[in-house]
Amino acid sequence: MNFSRWRNNSQQLKGKRNVEEYQNVVLQKVEATFKPNPPNFPAAFFFGDSSFDTGNNKYILTFAKANHFPYGRDFPGDPQISDKDVLKGANFASAGSGFDDVTSAVTNTIPIARQLELFKVYLGRLRKVAGEEEASRIVGSGLVLISAGTNDFLINFYDLPSRRLEFSIGEYQDFVLKKVESALKELYKLGGRLFAVAGLPPIGCIPLQITLHHSFDRTCVEEENADSVAYNVKLQKLLLKLQQTLPGSKFVYMNSYDALSEILNNPSKYGKPLNLHAVSTVGFEETKRGCCGTGLTEVGPLCNFLTPTCQDASSFVFYDAVHPSEKVYRLATDYILEHVIPT
Repeated sequence: MNFSRWRNNSQQLKGKRNVEEYQNVVLQKVEATFKPNPPNFPAAFFFGDSSFDTGNNKYILTFAKANHFPYGRDFPGDPQISDKDVLKGANFASAGSGFDDVTSAVTNTIPIARQLELFKVYLGRLRKVAGEEEASRIVGSGLVLISAGTNDFLINFYDLPSRRLEFSIGEYQDFVLKKVESALKELYKLGGRLFAVAGLPPIGCIPLQITLHHSFDRTCVEEENADSVAYNVKLQKLLLKLQQTLPGSKFVYMNSYDALSEILNNPSKYGKPLNLHAVSTVGFEETKRGCCGTGLTEVGPLCNFLTPTCQDASSFVFYDAVHPSEKVYRLATDYILEHVIPT
């Protein structure tokens, strides 16, 4: 995968949310999605939105769920957590969430700030299982992955413009990045040292955004894409500053923008089928709509067991009107593990 600028541009807590408020979030083990020779991290910790959420939202009252058909049709049910699994890390991500608390207030999901509180609860269990010294080693040499921010701009600025009444786009970017900085510093304070942080994708090429703004010609919303680029430049500068000021830290920028743009601009290059069930072997054939329903607006509850789906999801860049297909995630994951993740 020729994402040459990806790097160079610089499950879940079972039984508790916060002891009182998050009582049904499940701590699951980190799934073995790594290649045969993965980087040697003892654990991985995931924070963010639907790009990382493996099912946390199933246990809270929100419409931002994917625990229904046709989502997850190729995967088994929830794994159970054991003390051994706790040693491998945990996933705290919540679909529909963001760095801005207002984002999660709209969707009733778990914002990044609350995810950090869950992490503190997890650390308490880890210390009981592994002991103080080993727990510190696991967290300090484990990999912290964060992917969030897209919902902040979609929900609060572009589609439900509550924040647009308060900020210009540049001001809101700076506001969100202050939240990013605060979250990363808190994770560092809690023992994290190795961080991989994703930038924004080309938001204007998400099928839902195309439908809302360019429904006739089905072209990307270039203004929103330009905003994503500007935000990502600022994010990279922030990560460099943090690495220079936080002793022993290492920050890697995951260039989601160029990664997805590469696929959208050269869809026929990626023809390797995911599995024996895949029909297409010629690459992506559809880049402007999702596999679910019409592919124009269906996402979350609008993509359900009554909604028809395409014959071969691996020929679609997007599974629904917002989220990439499994094939895109697999391509991206392989590239991240090989070229981006810090060692």
